[in-house]
Amino acid sequence: MFVGEAHARLVLAEAGAPRKLAAGDASLVCLTRWPDLSALKDAAAEAEIGFVVDLISDIRSVRSEVNVPAGTQAPLVLVNASAATRATIESWRPMIERLARVSEIAFETAAPAQSAQIIVRGEVAALPLAGLIDLDAERARLAKELAKLDQDIAVVEKKLGNPDFMARAPEEIVEENRERKAAAEARKAKIAEALARLA
Repeated sequence: MFVGEAHARLVLAEAGAPRKLAAGDASLVCLTRWPDLSALKDAAAEAEIGFVVDLISDIRSVRSEVNVPAGTQAPLVLVNASAATRATIESWRPMIERLARVSEIAFETAAPAQSAQIIVRGEVAALPLAGLIDLDAERARLAKELAKLDQDIAVVEKKLGNPDFMARAPEEIVEENRERKAAAEARKAKIAEALARLA
């Protein structure tokens, strides 16, 4: 007998059920139906926490992409936020400030100059970067990384476009090169996005 079943029998016995249960008895834990949890679903709560999780994740991603130092706290500005978003932010303010490393949260009608803008579920959030990072140096760093990725992609494309390479190389090497190209293209898109945020 499994420990879970033995425990269930003790609980049932305390509740007044017979202690000896026969095989095939529906009151055995292993034969009972899973509980129906559909009544616990709350679409509004899922949307609210989903927005908070997406906002924090996107802020952390942007901070990483543009090299904002990990210990530095940045302000967050929500642009033309709806009443529902304002209420959500106010409810989750301490959590957002701590997990996204945000010093303050403000609501404005326009994004501040020199800020990275993020769109989260239709709402616009902005991280003012002036004073946090050297914007010109960061643009130069991202442009340099973009150029390097272009070179890497060109090298892999040249290999994959070479009929001799495709005929002789084992399938796993060809697949590895395809994966390298896909990873470089994905990284290039992220860098281009980060560069656009700083424009």
